[in-house]
Amino acid sequence: MSAAEDLLVRPMTIFDIDALMALERQCESAPHWSREDYLACVLDGGDLALRRVGLVANFHRLFAGFAILRCLKVAGDTEVELESIAVAGELRGRGIGGGLLHSAVGAARNCGARQLSLEVRESNRAATRLYSRFGFTEIGRRSGYYRSPDEDAVLMSLTL
Repeated sequence: MSAAEDLLVRPMTIFDIDALMALERQCESAPHWSREDYLACVLDGGDLALRRVGLVANFHRLFAGFAILRCLKVAGDTEVELESIAVAGELRGRGIGGGLLHSAVGAARNCGARQLSLEVRESNRAATRLYSRFGFTEIGRRSGYYRSPDEDAVLMSLTL
C-alpha cells in the first residue's frame, strides 16, 4: 500500500479543531490562531466577500496536518492565499504536505481564483522546495516580516 493510499485530505470540521490547535502549537512556523478563528473556517454565514477554507489530512486515520486558505473577492476577482500549512513533525517526508498542497490548489480553483499566493519564511527550505515542485515561483520579498527570529518572507505565486 502506498503513502498516497493511506492519506485522506478532506474539509475541516468542528471535530478537528482540538487536534488542529494541538498540532499548530507544536509547529513554530504555523500562525497561532484562536479557536474562534478556526471555527470560522468551518461555519458558513460569514462575510461572503471573505471566507476561509480549512483542509485536514489524515494519515493511517491519524490527524496528520492541515491547510488554511483565505478566499477574498476584490473588484469582481477572487484572490486566494495559502495562509497556513502544517504537518505533524513525526509524519513529515511521507507526502502529506504535498497532498495538502494539491488539495489547496484544487480548493483555490473551486473558489474561482486565477492564482494562489503564499508567503514563507526565507529559512523554511523544505516548504520552499515543496512549493517550487508544484510550480510556485518567487514574486517578491517582505523584508524583516517575521519575528523571533527576524527574517524575510518570500512571496510566491502559482498561476491556476
